[in-house]
Amino acid sequence: MSTHPPTPDRRQATPVDVQVRTSAPDRSLVTVTGYLDRHTAHHLADALQPLLGRDGHTVLVDLSGVTFLDSTGLTCLITAYRTTRITGARLALIAPSQQVQKMLQLTGVDRVLDSYPSLDAAPP
Repeated sequence: MSTHPPTPDRRQATPVDVQVRTSAPDRSLVTVTGYLDRHTAHHLADALQPLLGRDGHTVLVDLSGVTFLDSTGLTCLITAYRTTRITGARLALIAPSQQVQKMLQLTGVDRVLDSYPSLDAAPP
């Protein structure tokens, strides 16, 4: 018996929704829902790229609605983190779902990326 989620039928595109909301001139919230995998991670990367290019800009990524995260989705988050190291922007994860948190812990990424249990818990 497998503990992995069933492989989605690629004839039906696995949905992902990425919404960007700017809450202040130097702070953005990116909310992701659905599967974050090799077929959808580029949507998140496309949303993050322009936000991470500004020194001092804080980007919060709400992952509470992500129901599946594979290595491509994880790579997208790591790439975003590496970009912040170059540009001076700040990246933090908000309320990673249980599935996401498990992947972050298994890979050790939870020790690199800042993560907060809620938007209110994230520093201003």
